[in-house]
Amino acid sequence: MSAAAAAAKPPAAATKPVDVDALLAGLAKAPGLHARFKEVKHITLLQQPLVSEGSIYFAPPARFARRTEKPIPSTLIVDGNQLSFGDADGHESLNLGANPVAKLFADSFVMLLSGNRAGLERIFKMDLGPAPGGAWRLVLTPRVAPMDKMIKKLELRGRGLNLEELDVHETSGDWTETAFTDVDLKRRYSAAEQARIFKITPPGK
Repeated sequence: MSAAAAAAKPPAAATKPVDVDALLAGLAKAPGLHARFKEVKHITLLQQPLVSEGSIYFAPPARFARRTEKPIPSTLIVDGNQLSFGDADGHESLNLGANPVAKLFADSFVMLLSGNRAGLERIFKMDLGPAPGGAWRLVLTPRVAPMDKMIKKLELRGRGLNLEELDVHETSGDWTETAFTDVDLKRRYSAAEQARIFKITPPGK
């Protein structure tokens, strides 16, 4: 292959997945994930949306952390069957096995990031198609209770294996749009990093 041809060939990460299998299989092979996020939550009772910014982290098979920096620092962590939340007022933990609703929501994001198609299909109807600009659009429609009573649909958009946007439409009419930047699907977390990132740190520590 000539240098010109090689330069013209798009990188593998920019190649649009052929189908849901290709997208999820690629995610399943990722050693880990880190990305910045900006979330805008539209609530029908509020005139202005709620905006938050921070970072998300994922270490297979089931460690997820969302660290919000603005407007109020907080941390949410899913580690296997345990969900923890902490902010300046303190922290609390929840055994997901004892809360089916919270477990369903937590499992959905972990299954998506880990490329678990069988698990996702138990919860959602999935529809992947092209989006403008050579991107893809994946719509997840809940098929099980109680999620189908709370969430109308989740819509994800991206390119290659990179997730760029996530919209969550609730049955109440509220909806949340999240944009992801600086997406790193080759992120490997050392044992020391996992101990630090996937843990609630009390204020002042």
